[in-house]
Amino acid sequence: MATTGNRGGGRRSKGERRFVGTRVDVKSADQLVRAAKGRGVTVSEFVEATIKKELASMDPSDFAHPGQEELPIGRMVS
Repeated sequence: MATTGNRGGGRRSKGERRFVGTRVDVKSADQLVRAAKGRGVTVSEFVEATIKKELASMDPSDFAHPGQEELPIGRMVS
């Protein structure tokens, strides 16, 4: 009978994820691997932390769609 589930093996889930892939020049890729190893994390963990740091420093209006105005939801009278 086949078993299902993790049964304690492998890594714990980090929650729902999406794949984000990109190509970088060889020098940057090599630096990325060294930086991740130097911090004792995987390349994926290092890239995720770097992305989160950059996104946290941005103004939320940077994520707005150009040409799309804000709906007046907060200004509506019921």
